[in-house]
Amino acid sequence: MEEFEIAEPVLARLEDLFSSPKFTTQIGNFMGEHAGNVEAANQNEEQPSLNNEIFRGYTHMVEHQIEMFLKEENLNVEEVFEACRRVKEQGDAAWLTCVDYLLAATDYTRFLQLAADFQSMEQWEPAEGEAVLLEDYNSECIEDNDA
Repeated sequence: MEEFEIAEPVLARLEDLFSSPKFTTQIGNFMGEHAGNVEAANQNEEQPSLNNEIFRGYTHMVEHQIEMFLKEENLNVEEVFEACRRVKEQGDAAWLTCVDYLLAATDYTRFLQLAADFQSMEQWEPAEGEAVLLEDYNSECIEDNDA
């Protein structure tokens, strides 16, 4: 249990970064622009070159955010990796959004799944009455960010 207590503060701060409006907007904008261009292909076959370009762009974006985080938090990559390893070994990493985004930046298959998830969200249409709730929520978020 002591190892988890050591790891948690690092991952809690990383989770704050990955769930911040700035980062989620950046991910949303990137995926909104590129996810529709990612082609589903059999993993055993050669992948479309555009998929690889988009993956590299996503990886670069996430790496830049991590580099800024490490500098601001005065941490090194090994400390973050070790914290992730310890929490994952504890089997308690499911709640961490940051793990999904990090894995998608380092594992091509996970990236394809993330892109597919965004494609699915783009095709989702709210049920009658939900659209109004979403518009109200979005306008509240914009007002909160302007304040």
